Amino acid sequence: MSGDGQSKLLLVGFIRRVKAHMDEVAEINEVIAAECKEAKSRGFDGTKIREVARWLRKIDKHGREKVDEAEAIFDLYRSVVGGGEDGFDAMMDSARDRALLAMFAPDDQVEKKLDASRKSMQRALALAAGAKAARNQT
Repeated sequence: MSGDGQSKLLLVGFIRRVKAHMDEVAEINEVIAAECKEAKSRGFDGTKIREVARWLRKIDKHGREKVDEAEAIFDLYRSVVGGGEDGFDAMMDSARDRALLAMFAPDDQVEKKLDASRKSMQRALALAAGAKAARNQT
């Protein structure tokens, strides 16, 4: 058999296996949908059940500590963007929040740059005042 014929057979084999896997996934999704439908008929929220199942898979994959850390950062960012009435300091209501902030944002970079600019400006003003005083004495 020629190289092209062999490649064609390989490709057809891959396509058939992928389609078979996709069919299996579709069957599993139908089973999941049926479970969620039954849960809904008993008063539960199927969407939330799916969310919790995805969350549990994340924990299985990454570990509880990493998932909790990522969620805490997400909540922090969401609360900052959400712009509630509370100030940023009020949002940092637990030692864990403050520790995460210290870990991922050790200092306020904007404030640090402003402080450096202020100090530079104060030095320049002091030098100018000293030069003016020296001119006035002569």
